Amino acid sequence: MMPGSDFEQHEFELHPGDVLFVYTDGVTEATNSDKKLFGTDRMIEALNREDTAEPEKLLKNVREDIDAFAGDAPQFDDITMLAISWHGSHHFSS
Repeated sequence: MMPGSDFEQHEFELHPGDVLFVYTDGVTEATNSDKKLFGTDRMIEALNREDTAEPEKLLKNVREDIDAFAGDAPQFDDITMLAISWHGSHHFSS
């Protein structure tokens, strides 16, 4: 985080079986050799490919799609993703 940055607070509930996916802009801004961006639509397609995928598989699907899309084009930003599956019996607020 950068000192002096303002962030909005959000609250949400996770229920058993929910998956939270967070990512840096390098995911959607991954670029191919034609300078086209991977984008949100392609990311969502990769995430929705398997209805019941565990976090590891979701991350693998998105990464594979980014790699196929970008090919050998150099990337200029980090590609960072985190997926968490909630298996608890109570809701969690953050």
